[in-house]
Amino acid sequence: MDRNTKRRTLRKGAVSAALQLFSTVSLAQTSLTLYGVLDAGIRYQTHGVSYAADGTPLSAGNKVSMTNGGGLAESYWGLKGQEDLGGGNQALFDIESHFDPGSGAITPFGSENFFEISYVGLLSPTLGQLTFGRQYNVAFEGVTLAYGSNSWTGDQDPYVNLFKPEQTVLGGARTSNMIHYGAQLGDVVILAQYAPGGQAGGGGAGSQFGGSLSYAPDKGPIKLGVSFLRSRDDVTNGKFDIYTGGGSFTVGKFTINAGYIQNDRDNDFTSFGNGPYSATDLAALGIISPQQVVNPASPGGFDKRQMILAGLAYRVTPSLTLAANGWWTRQTGYTADFNGRAQQYQVVGGYALSKRDMLYAEADYSIYRGGLIGAQLVGINGQAPTASTTQLGVMVGLRHYF
Repeated sequence: MDRNTKRRTLRKGAVSAALQLFSTVSLAQTSLTLYGVLDAGIRYQTHGVSYAADGTPLSAGNKVSMTNGGGLAESYWGLKGQEDLGGGNQALFDIESHFDPGSGAITPFGSENFFEISYVGLLSPTLGQLTFGRQYNVAFEGVTLAYGSNSWTGDQDPYVNLFKPEQTVLGGARTSNMIHYGAQLGDVVILAQYAPGGQAGGGGAGSQFGGSLSYAPDKGPIKLGVSFLRSRDDVTNGKFDIYTGGGSFTVGKFTINAGYIQNDRDNDFTSFGNGPYSATDLAALGIISPQQVVNPASPGGFDKRQMILAGLAYRVTPSLTLAANGWWTRQTGYTADFNGRAQQYQVVGGYALSKRDMLYAEADYSIYRGGLIGAQLVGINGQAPTASTTQLGVMVGLRHYF
């Protein structure tokens, strides 16, 4: 097995810290790589609602539109590099900007982050990898390594960008101001992170920490993983905890994945500057509703959310893959209007025209009951909020890597 295979990450961004420890390696070559993906599609969606900045509903109904920011994958470009320091040690960096190919705008939805990924670090063949900057959080990484939905779409982008309910209960994907450590012992991947809060007065306000442990062989039928992530409010020190565990199993042309994700939120958790909780994201988490019906002085929102996810992928031919996924979520709130349930289902297929190009088609259907009506579980970067108890989406598009 060559060095590149031994150190191959299972996802370009999400497990950038996963590497091989205690192995014989040759000296790395200095390198600079331009990479990215363009994904453009058309989406039809029912029961959508648009809101003004003050929360006033502007329009409602069905719509047909270009996919925002990408369809099967997010659209982005990036530069990454490695510098040989001798003895197998390296200095490395990665910067990555996400955008909407339809308009050319930075995504998601006017984000202030020109670079969604931006870190610099050091890699040692014996001690692991340590990086500093804006990076993927360990809960997202752990799920992606072991049992995230639609891993068949590719190591670089294993989620359908416009319908990925587990990302909402994973608190999005990226965190700013992060110190990240990763190491790999054989097939076991260890990840840890800490993002200091930067708030005066001491304490952990505004901070985030967590860890992930995964069994994720490059080749093998079974992958397993568990993760924990805690975020603290910028002012109140209120907690938002994420617990998750699950796995996947491949036999022949079939891959089955299943997992469990739980959120526990203190009632005074409403602000988190390190991200990924922008004002839009907080609305999607059900903490502050898009209609702003919650009094900020008494936030309310949910206190616990539990999600079970499962999927089945079938590789019909080396070029054609079909998959079906389901998400079942139960939520309890600090007030009764946030008690609710959601059922979400998806079928998706992709046909690889080449190693870099894929045609795809996707359909999803959601059922909301109680306090889950709204933006809470439709995906932070995806569908608009819905005022209905059901929502249907259909999408077709083309993805190209470079």
